[in-house]
Amino acid sequence: MARELHINFPLLWDPELATAGAYGVAMKDKDIAVPSVFVISRDRRILWRQVGETPLDRADLDDILAQLR
Repeated sequence: MARELHINFPLLWDPELATAGAYGVAMKDKDIAVPSVFVISRDRRILWRQVGETPLDRADLDDILAQLR
């Protein structure tokens, strides 16, 4: 996906929800995570996050891109 979108930073794929659980975004009693975006610095600090309230609550692309800039 990153190659198709020409993204030069790592994306996380978490099929076992281990990371989602650690970040508190795994949905209880479901094997999915709440839609979430975390922008993490190279020194591993969370610089920005958006965590949805429901499965349909997703971050706005313009907001994400603004945070990455």
